[in-house]
Amino acid sequence: MSLALGMAYVGMIGQVQAAPYVEAGRAGQPDSWRSPEFKADWGLGAINAQDAYAGGYSGKGVKLGIFDQPVYAQHPEFNSPNKVITLTTTGIREYTDPYIPVKAGDAFIYDGSPSAGSDGKLGSHGTHVGGIAGGNRDGGPMHGVAYDAQIIMADNGDPGPEDGIIRGNDGAVYKAGWDALAASGARIINNSWGIGITDTFRLGGRDPAYPHFTVADAQKQFDQIVPLLDTKAGGAYSGAIESARSGIVTIFAAGNDYNLNNPDAIAGLAHFVPDIAPNWITVASLQKNPDTASAIPYTLSTFSSRCGYAASFCVSAPGTGIYSAVIGGTTLDNMTVGYGNKSGTSMAAPHVAGSAAVLMERFPYMTGAQVAGVLKSTATDLGAAGVDELYGWGMINLHKAIDGPGMFIADADIPQTLRVEGSYGDGQFVADLPGVGALIDAGKPTERRCTDVSCGLDVWRNDIGGHGGLTKQGIGTLVLAGANTYSGPTAINQGLLAVNGSLSSAVTVNQNGVLGGSGQVGALTANAGGTVAPGNSIGTLNVAGNVTFEPGSTYAVELSPTQSDRLVAGGKATLNGGTVTLALENNPALLSRQEAGSLLGQQFDILQAAGGVEGQFASVLPNYLFIGGQLDYSATAVQLGIERTAASFASVALTPNQRAVAGAAEGLNAGNAVYEGILLSPSVTSARQAYQQLSGEIHPAIATQLINDSRHLRDAVGDRLRQHDLYTASAQASGQNSVWVKALGAWGKTDAGSSNAQYTTSLGGMLIGADGLISEATRLGVFTGYSHSGLNMGEGTHANASTDSYHLGAYVGHEIDALRLSAGGSYSWNRIDVKRDVQFADIDTKQKTKRDAETAQVFTEAAYRIELPALALEPFANLAYVHVRSDSFHEKGGAAALKGSRDNREAVLSTLGMRAAKTFILNSDQHMEVAGSLGWQHNLNAVGSDQDLSFVAGSTPFSVHSVSLARDAAVIGAQVGVVLGKSTRLELDYNGQLSNKDKTHGVGLNLSWQF
Repeated sequence: MSLALGMAYVGMIGQVQAAPYVEAGRAGQPDSWRSPEFKADWGLGAINAQDAYAGGYSGKGVKLGIFDQPVYAQHPEFNSPNKVITLTTTGIREYTDPYIPVKAGDAFIYDGSPSAGSDGKLGSHGTHVGGIAGGNRDGGPMHGVAYDAQIIMADNGDPGPEDGIIRGNDGAVYKAGWDALAASGARIINNSWGIGITDTFRLGGRDPAYPHFTVADAQKQFDQIVPLLDTKAGGAYSGAIESARSGIVTIFAAGNDYNLNNPDAIAGLAHFVPDIAPNWITVASLQKNPDTASAIPYTLSTFSSRCGYAASFCVSAPGTGIYSAVIGGTTLDNMTVGYGNKSGTSMAAPHVAGSAAVLMERFPYMTGAQVAGVLKSTATDLGAAGVDELYGWGMINLHKAIDGPGMFIADADIPQTLRVEGSYGDGQFVADLPGVGALIDAGKPTERRCTDVSCGLDVWRNDIGGHGGLTKQGIGTLVLAGANTYSGPTAINQGLLAVNGSLSSAVTVNQNGVLGGSGQVGALTANAGGTVAPGNSIGTLNVAGNVTFEPGSTYAVELSPTQSDRLVAGGKATLNGGTVTLALENNPALLSRQEAGSLLGQQFDILQAAGGVEGQFASVLPNYLFIGGQLDYSATAVQLGIERTAASFASVALTPNQRAVAGAAEGLNAGNAVYEGILLSPSVTSARQAYQQLSGEIHPAIATQLINDSRHLRDAVGDRLRQHDLYTASAQASGQNSVWVKALGAWGKTDAGSSNAQYTTSLGGMLIGADGLISEATRLGVFTGYSHSGLNMGEGTHANASTDSYHLGAYVGHEIDALRLSAGGSYSWNRIDVKRDVQFADIDTKQKTKRDAETAQVFTEAAYRIELPALALEPFANLAYVHVRSDSFHEKGGAAALKGSRDNREAVLSTLGMRAAKTFILNSDQHMEVAGSLGWQHNLNAVGSDQDLSFVAGSTPFSVHSVSLARDAAVIGAQVGVVLGKSTRLELDYNGQLSNKDKTHGVGLNLSWQF
């Protein structure tokens, strides 16, 4: 059986020793790749391989299968590690070959060793084919198309010639080869062999007077194949079908039966099995046009069969006088290696196989069928316009092919007479860019990791036509840069499709899909989950027709201080909802509050529709509490403004204090840190936290604390006077004059109300006094002292105050039988240190102030002593007037600093209660006294606890309230005193004031001397 080739000339040379090679080719410089080694095969220049090399593509990482006579791996052309992988196949023959001494039933083993054919010479065909497809570029005599591809070789054991006998391609031998190649991971299998036709038809291929091989004759051949499919005898044909169905690009030489003949049934198998057509390529041979004056540089080789009925899946490639690696001799002992010219479609097919390998490196995410489609749709048209019977799609053209598809092929793109119905399905090209690092063909022999950058971002620059359409899949980005006129639909199901050229197709953006770019599309519909993001950073996307945004869709708009993305439609814009999202240019995140604030007041035209705007978007994001995007709709446009929302600062406040400070803050000028910080609040909660810190509620609370603390002076005076008047005669003083000292301690907590913050208080100090009798029934005394008090405010106010107080007072007591009358007064000078920490937004400052206040009080009490056998009782009533005057203050710190004017506060307090005491005699000189009291204190004038404040930076004054003085409270007391001799007394006491608002507790230690 003869091989499908014509031997125009074979020139034998000895083995060539290659010098160390330095690559002269440069990225982006196609001509730099046209070295003498490149020019040795004129086919490389004819298919513009130099453009692929300049782009960085040479078939690296691609496994290219050669199903042929052995590719001699030890040939210098393949002298690199693992360049040629030889597959060993074994089995039992199905066919008795008349051309070599083998018969059915014989065992076979093919391991890559050259063997003699029917002409008695060692078979050089596979080595020559392998050199064309993938010979090394190393400075030697020639190199292949995909010089960095790995060659996977299986020996088909074909000695030639091809004689049209269907069973002549031994089913067992071929099936073993097909299976081995498929299992090897080869993504392309080149087949420069065939069935052949009879001599009668060969004559017809050159002379119209004779019969020529037609599609009907090929049908007859296929009819003989059908019964053999899935049998051992039909392995050559079953294997080919399985190969193509598995996704391997299966390439067949058209045959060397001259121009009037059609390919045989194996070369044109996809015509009879339409589902394999996408992965099938038949190849006709080209020669340089002998008419050098012609404008057409290449014509069909005189020996080549036409594409014929296989035209819809046929291309043409150089096949005449192709220089490549060869071997010579008749045995392994006299074998020579060298280079030489051969002609045939066998030489054309590996140009296509090598080009497919180059494109598989260029487009690692594409399927084999898609790579085949790129080869076909980017071929240079020869002969009649479009797909024709001589040249099929035309001559392959890597210059154009590396820029992506030239057409999305559908049945309608094939002339009716050449169409194989159903062979191109629905015509949708699924561009699945899975992202860098993704695993492709998982679990298959062709499994591979997509490591090239094009898996995440690729640009197709061709002007894509055809009746098919495009479906974008995968998380990667695909950019269309050409003027695309394909008429099928465009669907974006995942990832970004950027149209920077033009697109006449209607685009539908589905869930997880994004449409971008600064070009033009035919029409646009964004469905739920789909996103339209004009530009590549900020840009304008044009739509020739209508635009529709469905509920759940997104219009993603990038902004800068001076411009924004825009969508400009020649038709109508229908807005059925959807969300407008806002981001700064080249920033995938939504506008931050700070970014939104920087654009406050800016207006942007984001959508124009010559046919009018109908409906509205559902929302704009981000839409912060006080600032966000606002859309304004006109008859033909949508304008975006970055503006204040309808919410005022005070509208989100929770308490009167928060509302007051919020209103004042809103009156501050833009640019003020407090105003800007609140303006950019991310939530209601954060705004309220800011108000709580800003309010200065501690200032009015200080005056309330001073009023409450004044009772400790009153209680100390009352306790001193009662030491002389309450107890039995045994407690009478031995002298008329006394000196006393009392240590004070107190602590308390004021509970939070619905409008105010809670706070805790503390006090410590000491009083010293002296008194004496000025008459038998009257005692007069004076006292002085110091105390230090603290106030810590909670509820997120981060404020505290400390007060140093200096006291001076006087008192008088008078007895009329069992009635005791007393009165007194005091004046306190208070130095207050206030600190507030304010931390929100970008503000982190400490506000401080020192302020002065004075506390003046007068008090009186009437009590009646009732002596009982077991104890003494004393009902009492007292009245106190307290006045607190606070000076103005001016905090130092940041923008949150406050100031306040002079403040006056007064309280009139009455108390009704009962005291009880009992004395225990210890000895003649010592006794112990135990006493207790219980009373009701009433605030007669319902004193408030508010103060007018304002921001130091300038604002409308606002009134702030703290927890007011309790209207009613229970007062309790307990004392234990010990008289130590006739002149010394030691007393420990407790006093408490309990109300529904606050609870304070105090302890004292009093030591007195009488003389």
